[in-house]
Amino acid sequence: MLPSPYSPGAVPVYLAGRGTELETIRTRLARTRMLGRSGGPLLAFYGSRGLGKTSLLRAAQREAAEAGYLTVWVTGRDDAALAPDLAASLTEEIGRRSTSQKAKKLLQNLSKVQVEVGVPGAKVGVEADRTRATAAVERNLAEAGRFAREHEHHGLAVFVDEFQEAQLADRRSLLIALQHFDGAPEGYPVAIIAAGLPSLLGAVPEAATFGERTDFVEIGLLGEVAVAEALRLPAQELGVTWSDDAILAAIDAAAGYPHRVQLIGDAAWEAGRPQRGDAIEEAHVRLGAERAEQRMGAVFRSRMAKINPEQRRVVMAMADLGDQPVSRAALAGRLGISSEALSRPRQELIDRGLIESAGRGMLRFTIPGFAAFLRAHPDLD
Repeated sequence: MLPSPYSPGAVPVYLAGRGTELETIRTRLARTRMLGRSGGPLLAFYGSRGLGKTSLLRAAQREAAEAGYLTVWVTGRDDAALAPDLAASLTEEIGRRSTSQKAKKLLQNLSKVQVEVGVPGAKVGVEADRTRATAAVERNLAEAGRFAREHEHHGLAVFVDEFQEAQLADRRSLLIALQHFDGAPEGYPVAIIAAGLPSLLGAVPEAATFGERTDFVEIGLLGEVAVAEALRLPAQELGVTWSDDAILAAIDAAAGYPHRVQLIGDAAWEAGRPQRGDAIEEAHVRLGAERAEQRMGAVFRSRMAKINPEQRRVVMAMADLGDQPVSRAALAGRLGISSEALSRPRQELIDRGLIESAGRGMLRFTIPGFAAFLRAHPDLD
């Protein structure tokens, strides 16, 4: 049996159905290359978990690095400041790209940041720590952008995953840096591309009012062609094909959810145990889909475990109303509460990525099959 080319829970071998989003990132980075200036406002992709936002950013990072950009990656955390991680990522990237004297000097400055900002200083106080961290973030990005330009790189591309999880001061630091770079007489070829849950829509302007100028792009479910590509192309690299019936069965079972696509592909591969020249057939998909749904059940249970009793009642009521989008009024009626009383738990569930708006006054689950799972497990603890 050949190794499975599918990777549930990790960056896929082939990123299907995100060509438009990748082109948006290319266009943003092209500004730094062609004009030698900032990439403009924050570019932020948002959507529920499992839709491939991290995979999109990783694919864009690989592409940018191959095209000649300096790239760094940081992940937002509410329990740690961003500045030290950013400095460490810049240190690794610059140290790998150059051994010049200017590089050594910049590396020394970055090392100081990791020491000075890495641990909050009790002597200077919280506000002084925040001010110092904000200045450090802007200074590091500015110096790295200049370094990129002086060393024949197109610019600096900063990728921030889970942006909404970053501490408020860190979100503000990145937005302020972009604001200053955009209006600076001296061009700073720096672009920041972020990704996060739907709560990103509130987390950005919360950090800075001018964050409202952010370019928000929603990430949705995959279309049928994208699902077929995600399954067929990685298999072809190993000399394995998918029958048309197998693809149709997988499309139906996946319902456009990228994580489920990878689960089904991996499980069907294990069921078929193909060698080069073999094919994945519909029977393999049927067997694999059962295993994939068991693994999806673990995802559903995990999400339910993280919500409070009030939120649990809301999602169970939504599930009772069926698999299609439900109206806010119908949901409130099911719960026996007013529509206004539903506002807070509704927004909390949206922020957590469990449900989303499906049009004016309508709600739906972010993961296909969630409602059916909840109905099948009414006593889920």
